[in-house]
Amino acid sequence: MSGLDRQQSMSLQREALELIMNAKSAAATAGDLQRLDEWRERSGAHTEAYRKAVVIWDALGAAAREATTVEDRDFIAGRRSARTSAVGRRAFLVGGLAASSAAAGLLLVQPSLGVRPFVADLLADYRTETGEQRSIALAEGVSVEMNTRTSIDRRLVAHGTSIELISGEAAISAECSDARPVSVLAAGGTSQSAKARFAVRHGGGPVRVACLEGVVVVEYDGNSATLRADQQLSYSDRGIGPVTTFDPTVGAAWQRGLLIFREEPLVRVLAEVNRYWQGRIILLNADLGQRRVTARIELARVGEVISYVHNVLGAQVRTLPGGVVLLS
Repeated sequence: MSGLDRQQSMSLQREALELIMNAKSAAATAGDLQRLDEWRERSGAHTEAYRKAVVIWDALGAAAREATTVEDRDFIAGRRSARTSAVGRRAFLVGGLAASSAAAGLLLVQPSLGVRPFVADLLADYRTETGEQRSIALAEGVSVEMNTRTSIDRRLVAHGTSIELISGEAAISAECSDARPVSVLAAGGTSQSAKARFAVRHGGGPVRVACLEGVVVVEYDGNSATLRADQQLSYSDRGIGPVTTFDPTVGAAWQRGLLIFREEPLVRVLAEVNRYWQGRIILLNADLGQRRVTARIELARVGEVISYVHNVLGAQVRTLPGGVVLLS
C-alpha cells in the first residue's frame, strides 16, 4: 500500500468512526443514521473503513463509550482540541482485522483476542480469564499449562489422552507410553506426542505449534509434519506451513511469567499485551506503531508497557473507563 493510499485509508476510518459515534449518541437523529448509511455505500473503500471502525468501536466497550466526553470523541476521531493541541502530530485512527493488518503493519486491535467462542467457552471443561494462568494434570504423565483467555475440552479416546484447544494457548508436557500418546485438537488439526513438551496457540488466525523438547507430529487436512526441539509451524485453511526454528526463551517466556520482545514493532507488542490486559489498548498513530521495541515485561506488571510507550516513545496517553487506553 502506498503512503498516499495508506493516508487515505486512515482518513476514511477516522470519518467512519466519527459518523458511528454521532449515530450511536443519545442525541442521534434520523439524519445521522442516513448520513452514515449513505457514506458507507459510497465505495468499497468506504464499506471496508466502516467495517474496521465498527471493530474499534466495539473494542471500546459500552461503559467507555457512554462515559466519553466531547474531548474524548475529538481525540478518538483524530481532531485536536484546546487541551490536546500540544500534541506535536496528528493522530490518525487506523485499525484492522487480525490477519491482513498484521502483515501490513497496521494491526491496532485484534478482535479475536477479545471475543471468545461464547457457547463453547461457557461449556469448556477448563477455562482461564484475562491475565489468568492455570496448570492442570490430565492423566498420569500428562500436564497442561493454560495461558490467558484459554478454553480447553477433554475428549474421550480409546487410547491415550486427548484435549481440544477451543481458543487461547496451552503448553503440554507428555511423558507417557507410545501406545497412549497425548493429542491436542485445534481448528481441525491434531498435534500428537508421547514424550515431548510443546505449545499450541489458537487465536482466531493460523494455529501455531511449537516444540520445546522431544518430537511432535502435526496433522492437518490429510498432511503431516514432524517438529523437533526449537522448531515450530503454523497451519490454516491454506494447509500446513513450513517448519521453522524459534527462540524458546522468547516463544515460551509466558510460562515463566514474562513477555519478551526483541526489535518487534510496537503494534505487535501491544497486540500481544492486549491478551493480558483487562480492557483494550488502542493505538491511534501508525508511525508510532512501527517503532521497534526491545523489552522484557513481567506479566504481573504488564501495565508498565503504558509508561514505557509514554516515557520512552513519547506517546500521548488517554485513559477511558473500562480499562480502555488510547495512545497517539
